[in-house]
Amino acid sequence: MNLNIALIGTGTIGSGVVEILKNNSELIEKRTGVSIILKKVCELDFSKAKKLGIDEEILTKDYKEVISDKDIDVVIELIGGYEPARTIIIEAIKAGKNIVTANKAVIARYGDEIFKAAAENNVNVNFEAAVGGCIPIIKAIKESYASDKIKAIYGILNGTTNFILSMMEEGMSYSDSLKKAQELGFAEADPSFDVEGKDTAHKIVILSRLAYNSMIPENIETTGISELKMPDIMYAKELGYKIKLLAISKLENNELDIRAGPVMVPIEHSIASVNNEINAVYLIGEQTKETMLYGRGAGKLPTATAVVSDIVDIAKRNKGYYTFFNEIKLKDQDEVMARFYLKFMLIDKPGSLAKITKILGDNNISINAAVQKEEDKDVVPVVVITHKSLNKNIKKAIEEIEKLDSVKEKPVYLMIEDF
Repeated sequence: MNLNIALIGTGTIGSGVVEILKNNSELIEKRTGVSIILKKVCELDFSKAKKLGIDEEILTKDYKEVISDKDIDVVIELIGGYEPARTIIIEAIKAGKNIVTANKAVIARYGDEIFKAAAENNVNVNFEAAVGGCIPIIKAIKESYASDKIKAIYGILNGTTNFILSMMEEGMSYSDSLKKAQELGFAEADPSFDVEGKDTAHKIVILSRLAYNSMIPENIETTGISELKMPDIMYAKELGYKIKLLAISKLENNELDIRAGPVMVPIEHSIASVNNEINAVYLIGEQTKETMLYGRGAGKLPTATAVVSDIVDIAKRNKGYYTFFNEIKLKDQDEVMARFYLKFMLIDKPGSLAKITKILGDNNISINAAVQKEEDKDVVPVVVITHKSLNKNIKKAIEEIEKLDSVKEKPVYLMIEDF
């Protein structure tokens, strides 16, 4: 079976797709019976495309040439971002083209619109590479869990932040860890999208839409790791935890608790062992219980492999589409109950800790343990572990504590995820 494809964008992932098709086309055809033909490539910089060995005859700078070509079966969008990616995808769908994309941002923000258009035009939209790189998590949720109810998803979905936290566990500062990640190509020159948790948030929104067949807004509660310091990593370890930037999606009492940010996870839990640039998704199903998928979540060839797999998938199956019909109530993050790790930098004088414990008590926060980590210094770190408390009470207490004269740095607070 011949499948004509068009590639829009020859950046990192696009160049990986070209490389795989050049090197493995024969293998793909032997295994699947699908002959993938690269019929057109849309790229503004022809010199970049030519370096990949792409014939100038199939190059264009105008994506409309791709959409108007009736011989093209699949359009692969790999330019990233919101626009013009959304416009290209929607116009291609209306022209009857199947879509493959690695663009988590456009799927997170415009997924409902895109899937509706796909349904109306009876085409496929495949996006395995948008979440988890080469980890087949989209296919697992759509197919392997088709007969089971997913109760919770926990994901390490950003290799940059996981690498930074792993380096910090080895004693490297945040700034040095970030610099090393950039040198190794794991982090962009502007790493804010990764380190502030936005990339992770987009991915958990996508997974949750599939898992719960529901419309979920893009703007979930999100925090990053840029304010974490080495002592927080060390104190967590002493307490039997690791800090991970975790995507969390839990369906409880018909409410969806969904968020992305750094949390403390028990050191013996399997997800705590996922280090460096590796990604992992930990699923809890009603019947299947716990399953974890683990692998490289980024990089040219791992992600491009997922793109090519999506192309083959379109060729091998009947046309289908996604329909999202459920309204789902999102849990108010202020109403989340959890244990918390709190760290305060206090002037070492009588009464400093007493003021903090009083504020915590006044906000219905019960202390499980409180430890002063150092002595013989003017300002000392005090670590507090709470019993289960309401998030809104913790936030209110932190605001009050931050105003105390004896508190010399912005307090750190992290949820403890006990699974």
